[in-house]
Amino acid sequence: MLPLLDTSKIMAYTGARKSTIERVARCYKLTGKPCKESQSGNSGRTRMMDLEDIEYMHGHLSRSCDMYLDELRDEISQARGKHLSLSTIWKKVSVLTLQLL
Repeated sequence: MLPLLDTSKIMAYTGARKSTIERVARCYKLTGKPCKESQSGNSGRTRMMDLEDIEYMHGHLSRSCDMYLDELRDEISQARGKHLSLSTIWKKVSVLTLQLL
């Protein structure tokens, strides 16, 4: 096992925060690897909308592009059984709009 440097020296070399260095060192001591490998390969929270939901929304907006966000949310809720926030709908609409440009 490699000798560990003092945390303050590592912070000076890398610019990383103390908590990050301690977490990596703790994980290295337990597993022999600097970071845990995730089971699925993805990290972070699960997505609220899958590809089918996005395709449904895109198709629905293609047919009637003058819907309000709350109307679109209600349509998705009835058709797909997903209860989404207006901000989630807005973010996906924004991404779809940018992809069409």
